[in-house]
Amino acid sequence: MTRYSNEQMMSAIKAVEAGGSISQVARQNQMSKSVLEWTVKCYSEHGERGLHSHTYNWSAEQKYEVLKYKQENQLSLTETGVRLGIRPTTILQWERRYLENGISGLEDKKKGRKARKTKPKPPKTREEELLDRIQYLEAENAYLKKLNALVAEREKRERGNG
Repeated sequence: MTRYSNEQMMSAIKAVEAGGSISQVARQNQMSKSVLEWTVKCYSEHGERGLHSHTYNWSAEQKYEVLKYKQENQLSLTETGVRLGIRPTTILQWERRYLENGISGLEDKKKGRKARKTKPKPPKTREEELLDRIQYLEAENAYLKKLNALVAEREKRERGNG
């Protein structure tokens, strides 16, 4: 969801209060109609305090209490969100997770990527170790031959110029 500054939101709210329709004001301010509608309701319920975002560290018990409050008072997602200052989509996510997994579904999920587990390499057989050693020695031998050739070429050039 796009974030809007408090100034942008207040401007849009004032335009709605002045008689503009939510659809028209949302279009003029390039906002989602549902976001503007929710913001206007929060503003009328809580004043400017309703424009500030809510706490993000809800415990499973607090989330459950929000769902219980919604159910007991037979409120919609929007009505619950306006009264408690929580976005309706957040409440909807909590509700879905609760219905699927019970109270454990409301507990915080670990964020971030899972640690990448490297598979341990099986130990090499004696034959594999010897093959690796042969390859290393062959590469070392080729390197030394090339180095000797370069040194000999340099000495030849120096003798020719000197």
